[in-house]
Amino acid sequence: MLTRRLWLGLGWLQTVALVVVCLLPLRELPGHEIPWSDKLYHGASFALLMWWFAVALPRAGWPRAALWLTLLGVAIEFAQGFVPLRAPSLADGLADFAGVLVGALAARLTPPGLPAWRPAA
Repeated sequence: MLTRRLWLGLGWLQTVALVVVCLLPLRELPGHEIPWSDKLYHGASFALLMWWFAVALPRAGWPRAALWLTLLGVAIEFAQGFVPLRAPSLADGLADFAGVLVGALAARLTPPGLPAWRPAA
């Protein structure tokens, strides 16, 4: 069984990996031929992070997690302005925020026993 500490540690590891990937000077991401694939990547990444942290927190902590993830998305977009082959995008920031909302909804729909150590909301 995963402990809460390990679960949160893995969440932080995912967060660092997301920041690194978002700041790599890549010309194109895999699947670039699919329209809006970049926005799907952003939304899915932030949805996963929000869900990951939300299932480890009491529901009262969700707004703070959502705020921090939204600010992370804004910071990434700002930082991309300084990375070769990258550019900041309002649409990417909106996709990040939409992902945070989807992740919160998914966490709300997650059965309370998953993972078993989740505190009561």
